[in-house]
Amino acid sequence: MSSAPLTGRRAICSRWGGRARSVAAMSRPVSITIVVVLQWVAALVAVISGFDLIAAAYEMRQGDVATQIEGALVTQGVVDVTGRTVVVGVFVAGVLLLAIAFVRVMVAVYLARGRGWARIVVAVFALINLVGGLAYLFEGLWVQAVLITVLEVVVLYLLFNAQSSAFIRARAQQES
Repeated sequence: MSSAPLTGRRAICSRWGGRARSVAAMSRPVSITIVVVLQWVAALVAVISGFDLIAAAYEMRQGDVATQIEGALVTQGVVDVTGRTVVVGVFVAGVLLLAIAFVRVMVAVYLARGRGWARIVVAVFALINLVGGLAYLFEGLWVQAVLITVLEVVVLYLLFNAQSSAFIRARAQQES
């Protein structure tokens, strides 16, 4: 049974899974889907942590915690930082985590669509987390260091394996 030759965008073929498939027929590989799900999980954790920090800053502001922090800082010889500065810092950290969550969601959406720039952003996040995970070694937290290191290496592998690369390459060709 012979089929008619493909034309236009459908003519762009890629070797994937042992057979040639047109871009229109190529589905997202499982490896990309796993990374997308992990980005959504990371965004959810960032949202929870961000709101937790904002709530903590609010509670610190309402209570006498800022004064206690300032007293503890003075006891340690730190006189340039006020308790109020610490409270504002906690609030800003919460807002930054919410912004990071938003970025992770947007990147997950575009990675699922096969955008190469989204793969690079996830790889940068993974490398930053990898460095952070290795920092646990200096604190003697071996389990955390190993878990984070293994997870981020797996994410990097999933992002750049043959199927993921073929998918992103095919989507880039489809866009042009």
